[in-house]
Amino acid sequence: MILITLKASGCQFNFLLKATNDNTDMKSLKILLPAILLLIVSSSCNKLDDFNLSGTIFIEDPYYPGLPIYSEWGYNTFGAYIDRKPFVSTSDDLPVKVIVNSDTLNIIFRGRMGSENVDLKFSIKGFSPQTYYDLTELDNTTFNLKEPGRAVTLKTGNVTTVLNLIEGELIIKKVQRLYVDEELSRTIMSGYFNLKTFLDDEPIAISQGRYDLGIGYENFYNL
Repeated sequence: MILITLKASGCQFNFLLKATNDNTDMKSLKILLPAILLLIVSSSCNKLDDFNLSGTIFIEDPYYPGLPIYSEWGYNTFGAYIDRKPFVSTSDDLPVKVIVNSDTLNIIFRGRMGSENVDLKFSIKGFSPQTYYDLTELDNTTFNLKEPGRAVTLKTGNVTTVLNLIEGELIIKKVQRLYVDEELSRTIMSGYFNLKTFLDDEPIAISQGRYDLGIGYENFYNL
């Protein structure tokens, strides 16, 4: 176990790492330290509402060029290949919005593919969390996107397409609440997604999808 204690802006931050050997310790520290820095720079004990949810830490995956690594630290990144072209979050827009309409949960990833603005929306009927901290109910959940009550929409530029899926799944691997100075700051949702569909009458794959996103007052809406 490694206990890291840092103090900033009158706050104390405690981080506990569990590792099995020195190499794992160093790897964990390398991945965790950017998240610690983001938390300290962006947070204030007295002004949690000022937390900048659009801030991102992009660490490129060495095995999948152009995509961020998979993480569970709230790096505010996502990425996938759309027909082998990287579709990734940017620092210009909120990378995710969660919108609850009646009994339907909508998760919208917003980023870019090359120079084009792209939105990818997953709609899951039958799930309606009241607040962003209720998202923890979805921890360790896998959705088969072909089942009734599921839909995926792709918006590229000004063109919106409800995708006709061949197959697909959305995996919400981990949902955790982030507390700063014993107050809830945001919920961190991390996981994977993959699907096959048609675009312009040709089959394509959206593959190697991964996300690590902070969700709070600024980007959660219950309508």
